[in-house]
Amino acid sequence: MKGTERDEDVLRSALRAVADDDALLNTSSAVEQRLLAELNARARVRRIHSRLLQIAAAAVFVVAVGLPLWYVSSRKAVVPLAQPGVPAGAATREEVTEFFPLAYSDVPAPGGYVVRMQVPRTALTSFGVIGFSAADDRSPTVAADVLVGGDGLARAVRFVQMVRDTRQEQP
Repeated sequence: MKGTERDEDVLRSALRAVADDDALLNTSSAVEQRLLAELNARARVRRIHSRLLQIAAAAVFVVAVGLPLWYVSSRKAVVPLAQPGVPAGAATREEVTEFFPLAYSDVPAPGGYVVRMQVPRTALTSFGVIGFSAADDRSPTVAADVLVGGDGLARAVRFVQMVRDTRQEQP
């Protein structure tokens, strides 16, 4: 039994030596405090970045919804300008052609709008429109309504002519 007591003493002294070495290897409380402070700072930065990302997403949403609403609400009524060959103050009406498809007419597009613009008079003949303009109208341009898809591509065009209304209003 004497051998087992000796073995136990050797084992105890070895375990004490390991415990003493572990005590020397532990970090000081100052190092522990600095490490915890650094971890807290990094967590704070992550929270701030997360909050900024949420705010940026909310701002994009507000702009994406608000800008079109603002644009629609701020549009002013367009007052038609005097048309060539039509006396000022005369009752007029519009004559329009059918819509002619353009190069991107087969590309699907959600939404869209019609834009009135002046195009060269030669555009009438390029679409095969003859006898549409008044004989006394010599302006180099003609009004056209262009159908523009939500993606900004022009899909179709129709031509517009202001003509004097010959119908008399009944008093």
